[in-house]
Amino acid sequence: MKLIPTKIMVILESYRLELLESGMLEPKKFNSSAEYWRFYKPMTELTAFIVNLRVYNNKIKIVYGFSSTASVKMGGDEKILTEYGVSDEEITVRQSVWIHSPKDELKARIFIIDMYDRYRFVEKDELLRIKKEKQKEFIGTIAKRLKPLGFKKKNTTWIKMLSEEYYLMFQAQKSNFSDEYYFNIDIGKLGSDGYGDCYYTRTAPNEMFPMDWQIISGEVWSHFLEKMVQGELLPLINTPLIELGKLPYIWSGCYCDRKRCNFCWVEHNFWETKSMIVNKEEIRD
Repeated sequence: MKLIPTKIMVILESYRLELLESGMLEPKKFNSSAEYWRFYKPMTELTAFIVNLRVYNNKIKIVYGFSSTASVKMGGDEKILTEYGVSDEEITVRQSVWIHSPKDELKARIFIIDMYDRYRFVEKDELLRIKKEKQKEFIGTIAKRLKPLGFKKKNTTWIKMLSEEYYLMFQAQKSNFSDEYYFNIDIGKLGSDGYGDCYYTRTAPNEMFPMDWQIISGEVWSHFLEKMVQGELLPLINTPLIELGKLPYIWSGCYCDRKRCNFCWVEHNFWETKSMIVNKEEIRD
């Protein structure tokens, strides 16, 4: 754990006391540290208001919002909220704000109070509906950028054919462990059961793996989509497969040794050279 300056700790402690005085509670079993504190306040029977404080590079990040307490139960333990609170990425409807200065602190108070007043009487089902709508809107921003390029959407996967057999895929992959996403790009062959069997890479704004889709700013997300389309997808779309196959960064991710395809667009010399090296080593032994 990095040493946090005394000045930051004083500010955090003042926030903690203020939250407790306002009726927020601290989880009983969550091991709060100098870098990460969780707070909650039961609202309706199955919802709670959450405020989490975290320190990054001596700056304070606040993630706050409303959570369905039903969604954070583990193994039927209905005391999970009071014992452990809710992690940032599991807050059902969430926002974040950074504290750099007293001016930021004033804005943060306004934002947090606004969200509190807006959702304080919202029941669990309505909260989950709001989240679903927000998620649908987020996925829609991806579809809006990929549809003009000829991609066809199925759930959170977009496919564009590069030839009769080969396709380019962009996938928004939901994390198995949190309400976050990974973004995958791969080239594969129809009928193959290999995931990213020809080319595979993972992309994200500011290398956020996985990325919290609710708290990323619209400006950062739009910039990422534009950069991803222009810098990663269009070069793959506009370059013939046989030319892509000559690029080391493309074929280095293919490990099938051309056994899956009758025609392989990946540069053959790579595999022939690899085979020659293996044969020479066997002869030497």
